[in-house]
Amino acid sequence: MKIADNHHESIELDQNMTRRTLGGLFAALPLLASVPALAQTDQAATSILRSLAPHDRSPGRRSAPVTRRVRTRSSGVVQEIEIDLSRRVEVTVFFANDSAALRPGAQQALARLAVALRDPILADQRFLIAGHTSQDGDYDYNVALSQDRAASVTNWLMGYGGVDGNRLQAHGFGPDMLRNPRNPFSPVNRRVEVIAITG
Repeated sequence: MKIADNHHESIELDQNMTRRTLGGLFAALPLLASVPALAQTDQAATSILRSLAPHDRSPGRRSAPVTRRVRTRSSGVVQEIEIDLSRRVEVTVFFANDSAALRPGAQQALARLAVALRDPILADQRFLIAGHTSQDGDYDYNVALSQDRAASVTNWLMGYGGVDGNRLQAHGFGPDMLRNPRNPFSPVNRRVEVIAITG
């Protein structure tokens, strides 16, 4: 490398160094941008974990179990299970209109959920993936659509999230468990929840 002995060559060397420095910075930007996303994922997964953890494994939890028996349908088989409504979390995933196809962006929320479900604190726990709709439209159609959406989430968690399918059960409630009963047609009633199965 030639040492610059005049002002022009010195400026050229400084420009080359600046280009290299900026090039390295631009190359590192995607990595730097992912750091907050990873931190956010960890925080969100921790929040999900706290919401779903058994009462005896969640220090500081003040709520008591709120159990409810529900009938679920899976592959044409009806069975009764017990769920704990104090151990549930709503997952913000969006679907294509009138469809069970996950929209872009759903994977981020499901990835956070998968991290929590794979945590050793939840490793021996089973969960109901519950699909819900508003009362808008035909009842039977809404039940079928909510079942399909719950199944889409369950399939993603098993296929991409690394969660054991034996721990998950998909069920569509349709409009039977409204989040906002005062406004049964509200879009807030259209959601997917993860609820602990206790029996």
